[in-house]
Amino acid sequence: MKLYEIKTLTTEDLKNRLKEENESLENLRFQKSIGQLENFKSIQNTKRLISRIHTVLKERETTVKDKVN
Repeated sequence: MKLYEIKTLTTEDLKNRLKEENESLENLRFQKSIGQLENFKSIQNTKRLISRIHTVLKERETTVKDKVN
């Protein structure tokens, strides 16, 4: 998922997607530990997506605080 696609989602959708991606990362780590993971790059991609979602959520939080002040 690209950054521009993430920015088009609502805050609630982002929070739901973040929860899904964290569960996905947990599953990938489990697969890696038991030797069933074939694409190790998927862990890195999932971490990056989680970071992008956190960044967009933080940006939205700070813009709301700036507007209030």
